[in-house]
Amino acid sequence: MSNANKAYQLALCEIYHPVLHGHNETSSPPINNHFLVYTVIELEDFYNDAYLSERNHLRRYRKAIQILHGSLSETHPMIRNYNAVAKKYIRLEIIQADILLPGQEEVAYLKTFWLRIVQRRWKKIYKARKELLWARGEMMAILERQRTGKWPAHLRQWPLFKLFD
Repeated sequence: MSNANKAYQLALCEIYHPVLHGHNETSSPPINNHFLVYTVIELEDFYNDAYLSERNHLRRYRKAIQILHGSLSETHPMIRNYNAVAKKYIRLEIIQADILLPGQEEVAYLKTFWLRIVQRRWKKIYKARKELLWARGEMMAILERQRTGKWPAHLRQWPLFKLFD
């Protein structure tokens, strides 16, 4: 299946671990570096929060595995601090799913991080705009505007959205 043919989906994902998910001779070689799709969330399940029970089930399962096998951090082939990293990534993600060959594992390519980048950027722009409006409200700035018809030079540029400076 091609990545380009798949639409974006909401899903719960988890980082692959050989102890949790198994590994044999038919497993795809690059599987250690991927997120596995735990479950795809339909929009109606998202809106009525039905996916939260799935997320809690996954967390309980992970806790039970840790009790049985001890710390999973020592046994992951790529990630040294697997327990801390995996705990952070049990959350709802926007993904693009794909099937790895020859093992037929369904993996996820995370797309949510782009939203987080845009959110952080807008937060900075919003803060800069608030500061600019506050500075324009000061008496000296207002007097300059009345006298010349322009804001002071340092208050003329309105902060704009540019994803990458």
